[in-house]
Amino acid sequence: MNKKIGHKGFASLLFFLSQEIFLGVGLTRILSISEQNSWISILIAFVIGFIFLNMIMYVMNYKKDLNVFEKIDILFGKFSKIINFILFSLVTLYFMFSLWNLSIYIQNKFLDQTPKFLIMFLFLIPVIYIVNKDIKTISKVSLICFILSIVEFLASVFGLVNYIDFNNFKPLFTNSFNEIISSSFIIIAYFITPFSLILIVPKNTIDEPKKLNKSFIYFYIIGFLEFLLITSFIISIFGIDYAKLFYYPEFSLLKKISYFDFIEHVENLLSSQWLFSLYIGSVINLYFIKNYLKYLNIKKLKTKKIIYYIIIFVSLFISPRLFMNTTIEYHVVKEYFIYLYSIPIFVLLIIAIILIRKEKRAN
Repeated sequence: MNKKIGHKGFASLLFFLSQEIFLGVGLTRILSISEQNSWISILIAFVIGFIFLNMIMYVMNYKKDLNVFEKIDILFGKFSKIINFILFSLVTLYFMFSLWNLSIYIQNKFLDQTPKFLIMFLFLIPVIYIVNKDIKTISKVSLICFILSIVEFLASVFGLVNYIDFNNFKPLFTNSFNEIISSSFIIIAYFITPFSLILIVPKNTIDEPKKLNKSFIYFYIIGFLEFLLITSFIISIFGIDYAKLFYYPEFSLLKKISYFDFIEHVENLLSSQWLFSLYIGSVINLYFIKNYLKYLNIKKLKTKKIIYYIIIFVSLFISPRLFMNTTIEYHVVKEYFIYLYSIPIFVLLIIAIILIRKEKRAN
C-alpha cells in the first residue's frame, strides 16, 4: 500500500494557507492603504513572495527525511528546545486567531445570536477528525476542497463580470511609493508567511518529490491570481471609497450576484470557498501542534492525548477573550497581530538558511 503523500494534494495546502486569515482581515488593510492601486501592491508582493517561497523550499530540501522540529535540533543545537517551543507557541496563537476570525465572520454574517464558543466548537469537530487521520488524508481533502473552491470562484466571476466598471481604477498612481510597498509587505506577511507550516512534513514522505517544487509554484500562482481578481472586482464594482466601508468586502461583493435574473442570494453558497480556507488552515495548524507533542517524545500515549485536547479546549476558551471584538480592539488586532507571527518566522528562516549553507560549505 502506497503511504506517500500526493504532491499535488500537498501543494494545494499553500492555496488555503495563503487565504486562511487574509480574506476578511488582511484584504481590508490593503484596500485602506493602497486603495485603487492595490493591484500594483499585489503584483509587487507576487514577485517578492517568490523569494520567501524559495526560502521555504530550500529549508524543505535540507535533511529531507526530517520535519521542522528535527531540523531545528540539528541546526540550533542547545537552543533548539527553546526555538521549537517558541515556534509551537506562535502556531498555537495563530490557530487561536484563526478560530476567532472564523467566529467573528460566522456571527456577523450568518448566526448573529449564536455564541462564539459554540461556533468554534462545532467548527473544530471536523477539524479534529481529519487531523486524527494522517497528512495523506489531509492532502486529499485539501485537493478536493481546492477543486470546489475554483468552481465556486469561477461561478462568482461569471456572476460579477457584467458589473465591472474600469473607471473605478482611476486615478492611477495616486498613492505614494511607501504606501504601495507597505501594502506589498503586508500581503507577504498575511499571504505567504503561513507557508512555513508545511515544513512540518518531511519531503521524503511526498510522492514524486522532484515535482513538488513545480506544484508549489503552480498553486502559488493560482492563489495570487485569485487574490488579484478578487481585489480588482471589489475596486471596479464598488469603487474604493465604498469598498473601504465594508468589514468583509468580498462577501458583500457576492451579494450582487444573480444568475439568469431569477437565481439570487447565492452569496452564502459561494462564500463557502473562504470557509474551506479556514478549515484547511485550521487543520494544518492543529496538525503542526499535534506533531510538536510527538516531537516531545511523551512516552505515555494517554498523557499525550490529554495534553493535545487540553490545548484545543484552552484555545477555545482563550481565543474570544484574547482577541476582543470591540471596534478599536478589532482594528488593533487586525493591524498588528500578523507581525507577531511573521517577523519571528522570517528571522528564523534566514538564520536556518545561513546555518544550512555554512554546514554545506564545511562538508
